[in-house]
Amino acid sequence: MTRRLVACAPGDRVIVGSIEAPPGRIDRLAALGILPGVELRVQQTRPVVVIECDETVLALERDIASQVVVVRVPADLATVP
Repeated sequence: MTRRLVACAPGDRVIVGSIEAPPGRIDRLAALGILPGVELRVQQTRPVVVIECDETVLALERDIASQVVVVRVPADLATVP
């Protein structure tokens, strides 16, 4: 089931499915490592969405996070830190 990154809860591990944004924003997110297929860990959701992407921690404005479509990491893979 897909959902928006902004709708995730702290502690969720998700995989980017797509980015529904203008090309410039897609390029900017790609430069930060946020691409389809990449796993993210949500650290906080208010006042901004803070995610861990590989070894990098990023803060995204909520309107940007609403353009990132994600799927939850399967439970059998979510136990790996």
